[in-house]
Amino acid sequence: SINAEYGDSMAYLPDNKTLKEFADAELTKWRLTCERGRQVWTYEENPKRPQTLPEKYFLGLPISDSVPDLLPPKSVNEACRNALDFYSKLQMEDGHWANDYGGPMFLLPGLVITCYISGTHLSDQQKQEIIRYLTNHQNDDGGWGLHIESESTVFGTGMNYVTLRILGVSRDDPRILHARAWLHKQDGIKGIPTWGKFWMCVLGVYDWKGLNPILPELWVLPYKLIIHPGRWWCHCRMVYLPMAYIYGGKFTGKLTKLVKELREELYVQDYNSIQWEKCKWNVAPQDLYKHPNVLSKLAFNTMSIYEKCPNPWLRNYALDQTLEHIRYEDKETNWIDIGPVNKSINMLCEYFASKGLSEAFSKHQQRVQDYLWLSADGMKMQGYNGSQLWDTAFSLQAILETGMAASFKETVINAHHYVDISQVKCDNTQREKYYRHISKGAWPFSTVDHGWPISDCTAEGLRSSMMAQDLCDFLPRMISDERFFQAVNVMLSLQNSNGGWPSYELNRSTEYLELLNPADCFDGIMVDYSHTECSSACIKALCYFRKKYPSHRKSEIDSAISKGISFLKSIQRSDGSWHGCWGVCYTYALWFAVGAFVETGDTDSPTVKKACQFLLQKQKSDGSWGEDFKSCSEKRWVENKNGHGVHTSWAVLSLMATDSVNYKEAVDRGIKWLVSNQLRNGDWQQQSIVGVFSYNCAISYSGYKNIFPIWALGKYINGYKHASLDLLSK
Repeated sequence: SINAEYGDSMAYLPDNKTLKEFADAELTKWRLTCERGRQVWTYEENPKRPQTLPEKYFLGLPISDSVPDLLPPKSVNEACRNALDFYSKLQMEDGHWANDYGGPMFLLPGLVITCYISGTHLSDQQKQEIIRYLTNHQNDDGGWGLHIESESTVFGTGMNYVTLRILGVSRDDPRILHARAWLHKQDGIKGIPTWGKFWMCVLGVYDWKGLNPILPELWVLPYKLIIHPGRWWCHCRMVYLPMAYIYGGKFTGKLTKLVKELREELYVQDYNSIQWEKCKWNVAPQDLYKHPNVLSKLAFNTMSIYEKCPNPWLRNYALDQTLEHIRYEDKETNWIDIGPVNKSINMLCEYFASKGLSEAFSKHQQRVQDYLWLSADGMKMQGYNGSQLWDTAFSLQAILETGMAASFKETVINAHHYVDISQVKCDNTQREKYYRHISKGAWPFSTVDHGWPISDCTAEGLRSSMMAQDLCDFLPRMISDERFFQAVNVMLSLQNSNGGWPSYELNRSTEYLELLNPADCFDGIMVDYSHTECSSACIKALCYFRKKYPSHRKSEIDSAISKGISFLKSIQRSDGSWHGCWGVCYTYALWFAVGAFVETGDTDSPTVKKACQFLLQKQKSDGSWGEDFKSCSEKRWVENKNGHGVHTSWAVLSLMATDSVNYKEAVDRGIKWLVSNQLRNGDWQQQSIVGVFSYNCAISYSGYKNIFPIWALGKYINGYKHASLDLLSK
């Protein structure tokens, strides 16, 4: 076991990096408040109360006075209890577990640019922590990547260079000089990808002629056309909606002294001499992930011809329509919006539309705090307004798996309470008009105020709450049968025609629409595809539900499960694995898929055996498993040089689920590795990043390092018939 004096001080830093700046004294003045999942960090010059353990932990401050080191565990049971003791102390007062959901390096710059243009105030302390965050994640070559483990890209470097300058860092600062030198070696920011081009245009340091058109007129096309934006995946749709409004109006911030300086600093030639039309298809090699094709070039070149002389009446009508949709999204999500990119752009749209004078713009400003997370490496913008429901539903299931729930009654009651209050209670108003799926009974990823319904979040919310109510007779409040029925209705309504489940909405178009993907950095964004993880989660939840309510919509549920299993079989790779779209990567997807098969009673089929053999082949000599993020982007297994606690947990959970004695040795070795790498206070170290989206961008799920080892140890001691009680003495 490893000693642990400080909190999560090495969180989210790749193995080859250390904290360059750590503001110990200043960090003691920050406080975190949570209400119904809403997380807000505030700086108090004269704090009114001492910092809590979770606050110290998130900020990487000393915690040994609250959670002292323990003696090495003598059994897996003791290691599991130590882990639960520690993790339960991190639960927030409203019942959820707060965790860092950062990682992408292009989110914060968009918000800072929006605040700069709109005059939205960021406190000096927030600016200081943002600067510290960017300093800590600047690569040795001077640049920044797409995400915190990425090599330097023009997108990451250009965006974060601009951010530092907006926040007051001098053009002669060593960090800026280093970044500028790297950028100039890449011919400046002319080759920044599409999303970067957009932000630079809005700021006024890139000409709109250098950006391929984002036409608002697409929104007034007939919906029956397969290219209509209402048919796109909601995250894609909600990003390009406000982009279209701003592009259509060519809205740009004021030409300030700083903007003029940036026009000089970001290029290796005079700004006015750049041939912007040639920049449209110019994307730096290190940034280009999704290559353009003949169809996409034809489509955008055609739109470029139209853009030279757009119809004024149609353009104005399209702008009115897009603004109406933007304001609908704002209101329905309480000005949080579906994600951080459209949060910033929607806020900017409202600023331009109302000159910053509307109540809606003020509400946007108030919700900026929801996305800002502070940790040991500084202040960042999260990839959502948090992962509250998702992490709490998993945490609740992990605790229940241990058989120790009765020893942690308050923790379980509070977690169940958070799941209870986070369920969506009604459908969106006029949902058909604004292309929204039903949501009554669903669970979101984060908070009920956010409210977007998600298939696997609904599945995990349903499963975790049902399990808690079945296993814990001490819960003071129960979720009603009717609300469970509503959740099942959402899941059944979301099954795609191929038998799989998408994330938010049914696949509304053809997968060939991906040929028109306008984002150079991301793949798989145009429609809501069926995913291994979403499909497996829904199958598991429906199976659990079916046992308790065998007569409720029986034929529909039986059919949905059968079709879902057929879908999983159809997408299993020849080596026995499944590709993960939301986690890194094959160990993640395989844990979901094997769990789905086992839940239906299939523990020994060729499909399950092949999956388990895949895992056995990937186990390291020390008993661990470890995947690199590149598994996601390269779509093949890429070995992590180190064993990873989360990957090892997923692997042993998959093997244990089958209850086969054939995998006992591998399971025992994996469990021993997990225990040997546990910190003396019951925690585990933060390792390489374990989340992903759109194949190419990593994102942090910092709570996984506790949730899944607890789940694995709990399964071993409470649900694995081949467990060895004396495992640690062998």
